Amino acid sequence: MSNRLDEMIESVSRRAFSSSSGTYNVRALELQRERKLNILNVTVQFLDDTQHSFQIEKKAKGSALLDQVFQHIELVEKDYFGLQFTENGASPNATNTEITRWLDPSKSVKKQVGGNAQFWLAVRFYPPEPSRLAEEFTRYLLCLQLRKLLLDGRMTAPKNTLLLLASFTVQAELGDYNASEHPSDYLSEHRLVPKQTAEDERRIRELHKLHSGQAPSDAEANFLEHAKRLDCYGVESHPAKDYNGKDIFIGVTSIGIVVFQNNIRVNTFSWSKIVKISFKRKQFFIQLKREPSESYDTVLGFNMRSGRAAKALWRCSVERHGFFRLRAPRRRPLLGALGALAGITAPTVPRTETQALEDARRSRSSNRTFVRRSSSRTRSRSPGKLSLGAPAAPAPARGARVTAHDEPPPRAAWAAPAQDNEDEGGFLERSLALRVPLSYADDSDTASEVAEQTVRVRLSAGADGRFGFNVRGGGGAPVLVSRVAPRSHPQLQEGDQVISINNTDVEDLTHEQVVQIIRNTRGVLTLVLKQNAVYEPEETGPEEPAVCFVPLCSGQLEGDALEQSMLLLGDGLASGAALKQYETLLRRIVEEPCAASRHVNNVNKNRYRDIAPYDSTRVIMKNCSTGDYINASYINMEIPSSDLVLTYIATQGPLPSTVGDFWQMVWECESSLVVMLTVLVERGRTKCHQYWPKVGNTPLKATNTLTVQTNSEQNLGHYVRREMTIKETGGATRNITQLQYTAWPDHGVPEDAAAFIDFTRLCSRLRNHRAVIPTVIEELDGEAERVLDPPMIVHCSAGVGRTGALILAETAIELLTRRQPFYPLELTRHMRKQRPMCIQNASQYKFVCESILSAYNQGLIKESSESGSP
Repeated sequence: MSNRLDEMIESVSRRAFSSSSGTYNVRALELQRERKLNILNVTVQFLDDTQHSFQIEKKAKGSALLDQVFQHIELVEKDYFGLQFTENGASPNATNTEITRWLDPSKSVKKQVGGNAQFWLAVRFYPPEPSRLAEEFTRYLLCLQLRKLLLDGRMTAPKNTLLLLASFTVQAELGDYNASEHPSDYLSEHRLVPKQTAEDERRIRELHKLHSGQAPSDAEANFLEHAKRLDCYGVESHPAKDYNGKDIFIGVTSIGIVVFQNNIRVNTFSWSKIVKISFKRKQFFIQLKREPSESYDTVLGFNMRSGRAAKALWRCSVERHGFFRLRAPRRRPLLGALGALAGITAPTVPRTETQALEDARRSRSSNRTFVRRSSSRTRSRSPGKLSLGAPAAPAPARGARVTAHDEPPPRAAWAAPAQDNEDEGGFLERSLALRVPLSYADDSDTASEVAEQTVRVRLSAGADGRFGFNVRGGGGAPVLVSRVAPRSHPQLQEGDQVISINNTDVEDLTHEQVVQIIRNTRGVLTLVLKQNAVYEPEETGPEEPAVCFVPLCSGQLEGDALEQSMLLLGDGLASGAALKQYETLLRRIVEEPCAASRHVNNVNKNRYRDIAPYDSTRVIMKNCSTGDYINASYINMEIPSSDLVLTYIATQGPLPSTVGDFWQMVWECESSLVVMLTVLVERGRTKCHQYWPKVGNTPLKATNTLTVQTNSEQNLGHYVRREMTIKETGGATRNITQLQYTAWPDHGVPEDAAAFIDFTRLCSRLRNHRAVIPTVIEELDGEAERVLDPPMIVHCSAGVGRTGALILAETAIELLTRRQPFYPLELTRHMRKQRPMCIQNASQYKFVCESILSAYNQGLIKESSESGSP
């Protein structure tokens, strides 16, 4: 009975109190609340202007955020990129570079940015050779970054280059030019260049027409090939002052430290020449390698705006040296060369470019592509071609790859697709040599040098017979690889030192001998290289020509022929293709003999043994007591669509023994104008004998029958004008004008291009040429023989380099005044058919082309008022 009563009471109790009992886990919910409060929301803006939000723990380091961002866009070659933020939260631009920072992967995100959690994805390390990037997506992002920098003024470029880059952007965005789909104002809605004008859009449109057939990847590859040659490419600039207090910018790049003044690069210090970098308070110091002839170290100091700015420049320099020059990251304490800076540690990078390239090469996927979200039109892709207006496929997630069929390698601008240059055994894997690390500390902290490695590389010639790389040096200087054709030889790199070619040691060979060995090789070329020996921006001397970018044919171009030719010239100069084309020219015509110059009686009449006139075009003296030979050639330059022929005698500067021959030639050719393009002595060497008397002196008895008197002399700055009289014993006289251009050094080019153009136009006026009307003297095979005006006599020292430059410049001016297209390569080739080696080196050729292009763009060369007159 008692037990049953207890059970009843317990049952009632449970029913009465069950709704008011329970538990509450306070600690679990508090922990959940704490976890929510410890989450930091950040926003990242990508290079295509899209945004995405990420969540990280407040105590997370920058590496955690970077990993999320790179994973979101599936970026493989992530080492070149970083996240930027500004102290005031504004987007990075040209006006707030001093408050723009990079997210440090090793530090807390919260401590770096505070309450502002806005980031911008950006390129941090610009690859010196974009073609070596394994992924098309990486190159696409690099293009987007460069376009932003050019548009907001953080990166500058010459106008012609800027327009060319814009045309590649249009090709990548819109595809091939189509007159039915692209009205005359189709570019007005696109922001392509700063302060864009209608004239800019017209010139971009003309360039866009030339890129037909280039897929987006092709256009982007060409964009990068041109952009990488800009002085400001990959430069992170820091404002400073030099020792004179002048405003300058110090830039840090993959090749070293550069100095800019007024947007012009004035100095370059390559990493191989720098021993140490340091800072103290507001000063930044560079210690340079001691030369053998020096007994002291050279230390350059720069004044920064603040101690913080000096430290930022130092950190930037250390990071870029570590990324581009070291094989593996290093972390070294800084002791300070100019005082104790204990506690400051040299920064490091997670990985170097060497490691990044090796990993990318192993993970390369050639059949993967992506969706370009910033494209202005919807289209479908096909190999090497775009289909305008095609419906777009459903867009996958941003940055996602989709499988696509294999595409050919990017097509070079205005050229046929490059031929595959792989040898039968495939490419050799490139093994990078260890590099000597740069010292970040004082003199006592030196690094031991590592023995340099050599590799053997075998290359097969392409369909054009060329091996796709350039060399420079020789004659006592190291022979270096200076340029490699894009996507041709991954085992070659700019800066590799050539030790031997086909088992021939090149140490004691001249540059010409090295080039000749390469050109004479048939089949396989075997090189022994010291890889990554030097990587400097300077390119000196002629090079083995690489594949050239040339128009397929002039008939492709629409519109004004002169305008098109100048656009092509501007592109060629900007890309370097114009100089590559120049290097392919034959220096002399092998089939043309020069027997007269080698005759025993004539050898001593030549100033240089290797420069002699062709027998077919040499000037033959009629009444000269020393014989009929003089080192001089007739050069005739016809102006199309006119009766004008510019006539010249190109000759060497007279020797003491050939002064009489020179004046006899002047008399016999009936010329009244002599143009001299040299001074008498340069660098202690005689370049020309003074073949005229001074004003007021006794007339010069040039020959038994000719005397020369100088009547006046005027020094007009960059040139001297002399008026002379030449008399013959029979009583005949002739007035001679001599113009001596004094501003062109033997090694180099004039500083003032406009002054040179003015001088050339003066020569053109003084030759007193008139429209030449063909006069029938006799019929030869049904063709009338043309009577030409007396020639202009032009000479420098050898009579080929500066002489050819002036001939090319005057011919160009005459073509432009008649609205005729200007193709300097063809004109130079035509000159060399009449006198060998005209325009002797690439710097002379480049100077003339740039001078003419500049004069044309500035409207300095006006169209002639009457057809057939200058």
